Amino acid sequence: MLSGSMIRAIFIAMMLFSCTATAAYASMFELEIVPISKIKENPTAYDSTMAYRKISVIGNISELNKQSVILDDGKDSLKVDITKTELFEGLNISDQILVTGEFIYEPIAESVLIPTYVLHYPAQDMGIVNISSIVSDPPAYNGKYMTVTGNLSSLEMSMGRYTATIVDEDGNTLKVFFYGSTDLKAGYDVKTFGLLNGRVLHSESMGLNKSPLSVSTLVPGFSSMMGALAILSLALLLKSRRRND
Repeated sequence: MLSGSMIRAIFIAMMLFSCTATAAYASMFELEIVPISKIKENPTAYDSTMAYRKISVIGNISELNKQSVILDDGKDSLKVDITKTELFEGLNISDQILVTGEFIYEPIAESVLIPTYVLHYPAQDMGIVNISSIVSDPPAYNGKYMTVTGNLSSLEMSMGRYTATIVDEDGNTLKVFFYGSTDLKAGYDVKTFGLLNGRVLHSESMGLNKSPLSVSTLVPGFSSMMGALAILSLALLLKSRRRND
């Protein structure tokens, strides 16, 4: 039979598991990964002109020029449009990348993948990065995940997306595209996690930059309510153990 203290311990563990942080990387940047071979075998199945969809493709850069990028997986290759050159900043021949975008099938001409996001692969999380570091060397951070803090100087909603500007203490600015809903306002001190690509931080996670003593900082992913419940349960467990001793 499990003792009361053991049951409570299990309960707390379950709470901790249920409240853990969401996946480190937002799904909109890394969608269904389709091997180049599958695209070659059945291109119409992935043709976004027939049925709008986005996919992710992994490969090594075998060619990189002003006209296109060629992704190579060792057996097959795929052309990637490079009209938005800023998406490929800091990338070089032989780099492995993940491209998320729309595949355009051309029965006569060469088919092409139109990129929306370009990531280093495997995905890299740079942790907390200063805006000044990004501004001084954008290519070094392009295609990588990171957390940025600063003052929210502007926030505008357009076409279902927020465009924000975050400023650091030295006046350096960073543009952020925020995909989600928020009650944040200009003037707030904020923290945002996302993918830097094309000199813009694309983020699905943005909130107040809370003090180190806040529940959400001590236990990442906790909401204030769930965090309070977990702390209360832990306190009760410790109190029970002291009585038993």
